[in-house]
Amino acid sequence: MTAANTLRNLYNGGAPRTSDNAETVHNTLVRNWGIPLRETRIGTLGDLSQAREEARSLARGEETSGAEHFRAILGASLAGQDYEEGDDAAVDAVLETARDLSAPETRSAAPDETRAAIDASVVQEATPIEVDPQIVSIIDDQAPLLDLVQTEAQAGFTAKYSVISGQSPPVGAVSEAEAIDLSDKAYGDFSLQTESEDMGIFVDVLNMSDFTQRAQDSLGFIDVEQTTLGERIKVYGKYTAGELLYGDPTANAGPQGSIQSQRASRGLARMAQDAAANDVGAATNVVDKSTVSGGFLEDIKKEVTRLATRTGATYSDLVAVTSPDFYDVIENEANTVVRLSGYNEDIEVGGRQITIKQDVPLEEVRAVGRQQHGQMDYVDASNGGNFTPDDGDVFVFDRSTFRRRQLAPLSSVPLARTGLADTAALFCYRAHIDKSLGAHIKYLQGYDY
Repeated sequence: MTAANTLRNLYNGGAPRTSDNAETVHNTLVRNWGIPLRETRIGTLGDLSQAREEARSLARGEETSGAEHFRAILGASLAGQDYEEGDDAAVDAVLETARDLSAPETRSAAPDETRAAIDASVVQEATPIEVDPQIVSIIDDQAPLLDLVQTEAQAGFTAKYSVISGQSPPVGAVSEAEAIDLSDKAYGDFSLQTESEDMGIFVDVLNMSDFTQRAQDSLGFIDVEQTTLGERIKVYGKYTAGELLYGDPTANAGPQGSIQSQRASRGLARMAQDAAANDVGAATNVVDKSTVSGGFLEDIKKEVTRLATRTGATYSDLVAVTSPDFYDVIENEANTVVRLSGYNEDIEVGGRQITIKQDVPLEEVRAVGRQQHGQMDYVDASNGGNFTPDDGDVFVFDRSTFRRRQLAPLSSVPLARTGLADTAALFCYRAHIDKSLGAHIKYLQGYDY
């Protein structure tokens, strides 16, 4: 079975979730497209966060570590039937990759055959669009939270990760005589347990009009943000950001497929609640802040301090996020700094970086407090949900322990051609994990501002 067939059959349920199929998908979308890899305790993982950063570097015209064809992922699928090799070096690079992926005796990637041949050799092998610079730019604009969370790809349908659950004491203070012979002393050791989280599948189905290809042919460039694909990427970004915060598979209260349905991935709110319910860690993970109406920065700093001093979290790994509205209130609450750039020139107020304590930044992300995530209404606690998103919410999490694990990047696979449109699926298998089991997460609910 080809990679294309494997991907389509996994999407529609026609292929089993086997290790071999996971390996096929992962290698097709991660290894063969040159996405950066890194070695970890559980094996080799695709570093999707690094791939997105390389895409940004390419957009700025900078050198990268070798993923130079990322910028042409969309270009190859938009090339059109009249594309000739040599017209665009970046598109040629993708076509060359497609040749490597395709068995020469069964199919060809020659760009001058037909548009269908280009699709068969490039897109139908699956296009990892999440690492294309134009797509990265759209996601950055719509969902900046995704850039704050480490995203990793692994070859499996279950996200596996290790948790250090205990450490033995050292030998400690000894006499010189005891130090001469340590053969009867216990080795310093630690306990390591393996946790796992089944990956769910995110899917979107869309029609791609021939207008996109024709515009590319005639103009040589098209603003992807104005196409169907660009618009659906915006929805994906909003959905994913909301799921990272409020994803709740235990609620089963929202619309089918929403971040509150059975197939959703757990977000920070759910993980903090689970940690609090199971008494994981020394910190209070969920704190009602509805009675706090002032001194916001000081109160958040107090919670960050408690988190860092009562768990294994370190300031350098922590980050806090809140809504743009509440961020503005906090910024205004601080002493205003007015800068005059010259005699009778403009006054600059705001736009400063807020650091809560040492290296802990406070970031504004639009997903906090939203009542819609991916165009689906969120059901609050008064109507059957477990949480009520509020603009005054603040999430504090550890970037070294909270991860988004995926089988591969968000990818596109064509399903059929109907008239002048291609029907395609966007999909990714994903799960959220936290190596601290929620101990390094705080959900500060609804500051009163």
